[in-house]
Amino acid sequence: MSDEAEMVQRGIGVLTATLSWQPDDPASAQMFKESLRALVRLDDPVSISFSGGTPEQTEVLRELLPKVVESVIGALAPDYTRLVLGMATGFKAVADAYQRDVPDSDIEGILQAAALHLAEDE
Repeated sequence: MSDEAEMVQRGIGVLTATLSWQPDDPASAQMFKESLRALVRLDDPVSISFSGGTPEQTEVLRELLPKVVESVIGALAPDYTRLVLGMATGFKAVADAYQRDVPDSDIEGILQAAALHLAEDE
């Protein structure tokens, strides 16, 4: 599965977790936070290639740039997390309203079908 498809699958997993999320329930909130952590892949190796420059410059860049990338990711992570949280909160509100209006709705089944369709496309 491609990295893109894997991240979409993880996003569908977050939406699925959102369905049972109860913000006032600490256990539910913790489970939801864990599902958000599935989106972050800080332990993936950073690979950077260079051309030109001296071997010493290349070595310095090889040492320095992964640390810079990690710092940038760390700086962006809180905003990214808030963005995903906002999207999940909106999805939860829509899903709850839909379930109220259509009691026999199967939102989890819809998400599961989306995940299966994605896997078939791969």
